[in-house]
Amino acid sequence: MVARKYDGQIPTINVTLKGMMLYFLIFPLLVATFFSLATGDVKKFTLNLIAYVIYFFGIKIAKKGFEEEKKYNSSKLSLAPKRRYKMLASMIIGGATFFSSLFCVENSLITSVVLALSSAIGFIFYYGLDPSVDKVDTTLSKVIQDAIEVIDEVKKRLNELEKINSKFYSKEIKESFNIIIDEVEELVKKIEDDPKILSKVRKFFKVYLSRIVEISSEFSKYSENEIDKDIEKRFVWLLKELKDTIIKQKNMLKKKDLVGLDIQIEALTKQLKNEGV
Repeated sequence: MVARKYDGQIPTINVTLKGMMLYFLIFPLLVATFFSLATGDVKKFTLNLIAYVIYFFGIKIAKKGFEEEKKYNSSKLSLAPKRRYKMLASMIIGGATFFSSLFCVENSLITSVVLALSSAIGFIFYYGLDPSVDKVDTTLSKVIQDAIEVIDEVKKRLNELEKINSKFYSKEIKESFNIIIDEVEELVKKIEDDPKILSKVRKFFKVYLSRIVEISSEFSKYSENEIDKDIEKRFVWLLKELKDTIIKQKNMLKKKDLVGLDIQIEALTKQLKNEGV
């Protein structure tokens, strides 16, 4: 057995939306802070500002928890987050609620405690707890750990490519990037299903994916009018070669043709050197 079966589903609420929804909690407090400033009530302004800062800090921690949860849910090979950001956020937001209720609104101690517990528990009920179960057996071979590390790095590279792609003006380049991203994501899924094949594609991920990010980042700095047509042509060629190499690798993985895969990688290496990219 390589990995435990995982039946969890990716949440439909994205990280950005989750974070934005939390800001509604502090909007009334923000209004109260400005109002106390406008009326010259220094004490109220200071207390409201402190409560606002605590709330804001809790929201930032919560967003970090959402990101960790999204990362956990996006892969079949995931370890539970080491830090319980969502739990910490619920405690901070509960503390901010207690502070604002007791000192800003001047409710009683009991009322403030009840409101604090309600906000913390409400946060947990709505957003859930941090993932706590590893999707893989950490006692298995180092192959699993290597696969997790490589997949994490590849996903970072893909995010970089998506950001870079948004800067391009050429429809041909954009389409090429979309295909490359889709193909790499398919390779990642194959590794998640069978981590043992990592050795066959590690070189591609470590060398070529990083290289294409580096080259694309430099290329994206030029505007449509600044870029030399010859350079653009070579860049389009590079993307085409990369697409073809990925597709060939996928086909070779099906045939378990490791020798042929190495030949394709070396051929692309020589082409890159000859073209000076």
